[in-house]
Amino acid sequence: MQRLLFLFLLLLPAAALAAQWEPYLNARYGFAVEIPPGFTLVQEADNGDGRTYRNGEAELRVWAHYLTAGPFEEEVADRRTTYQQEGWDLSYDRQTAGWASLSGTLVDSILYHRVIALCDDAVATFVLDYPQSMKAEISPLVGRLVKSLHPAEGCTNAQGAAPAAQ
Repeated sequence: MQRLLFLFLLLLPAAALAAQWEPYLNARYGFAVEIPPGFTLVQEADNGDGRTYRNGEAELRVWAHYLTAGPFEEEVADRRTTYQQEGWDLSYDRQTAGWASLSGTLVDSILYHRVIALCDDAVATFVLDYPQSMKAEISPLVGRLVKSLHPAEGCTNAQGAAPAAQ
């Protein structure tokens, strides 16, 4: 019995460290993303276009929509302009034909915005917004979030988009 208890106590920290990322697949628009440990679902959109998650003061919004105002490049340019008008200091701004990433700060907040092209003139997006005080905790999650945002399997005509999700 003591061995079993010892083994359980030995494995408990390893299990806690290996907290699972939660897969989210949006069937309506055909995209997938992994939600980091510690983020809990707080709202699902009534129309099925996405979700909002929270971890303390950090908020992660994941959604998709069809392009209506123009091509992908214009969508990103409009978003960039909006952020600048709101006062965000965009320190990272990178774009290709199939994806874009914007990141910056506003007072004590940090923002990371990722958008990818999907099939049928749609785009999928996540926006991670968190206070500077959570930077050490949240910043390491961004890379995996970026890599995990993909068109769902079968979406092959999204120019320059990330590989399809498995």
